[in-house]
Amino acid sequence: MHFLGRTILATAVAMTAFTAAAKPDQAAIERKLGAIGLTPTSITPSPIAGMNEAVTERGIVYVSDDGGYFLVGHLYDNAAGNPVNLTELKMAKINKDKLAGMEDEMIIYPAKNEKHVVTVFTDTTCGYCRKLHSEMQAYNDAGITIRYLAFPRGGERSRNFGEMSAIWAAKDPVKAMDAAKGGSFDASGQPQRADLVRKHYELGVAMGVNGTPALILEDGTMLPGYQPASRLSQLLDSRS
Repeated sequence: MHFLGRTILATAVAMTAFTAAAKPDQAAIERKLGAIGLTPTSITPSPIAGMNEAVTERGIVYVSDDGGYFLVGHLYDNAAGNPVNLTELKMAKINKDKLAGMEDEMIIYPAKNEKHVVTVFTDTTCGYCRKLHSEMQAYNDAGITIRYLAFPRGGERSRNFGEMSAIWAAKDPVKAMDAAKGGSFDASGQPQRADLVRKHYELGVAMGVNGTPALILEDGTMLPGYQPASRLSQLLDSRS
């Protein structure tokens, strides 16, 4: 099955043969992950003996008790013969917690009869982001509130980083976003919120965003890529 190409279960089991530590050496794990630019915010045992789940600013990695081996990928629980993506479940909870209280930083297009709320990491130069935006009324009519966070895909090197900074600093961010998605926004001479756009971009990276649009559902699950309003509405209704 296709999902087995992504699972790390068999590899992780094989790797445990190389770990001699009886219990996790947190200092060693932090030191060795830190040497490659990963800073764990939590280290907890995984379901596999000898392997631990380390939550970092760039997602979840699985690391041996002595920090000498690590794996990046999705861990599945297949004990009941019905694979459950444990990594995705954990990341969804983390994502939901990260978004809590950020409403004041979002550019929001509210649905009059709101049934669902979807947070979208968006880029003003992304074709599919523009397509999604052009269909905003359809999302709202389907009861879906869309909330934007900034994700210029190249970070501060993006040619539209300044544009997105100006949008978030505008007196009317909704009007500015509409103009930018239509290709008519002029950011020259405008005040900017580079700090906020940088924060959103770094948040997206930490949540695993690697392209736009990236849709974050209310439970924290990430849905990459454009989804037409009718399909997204059906998906959200089925999940609820």
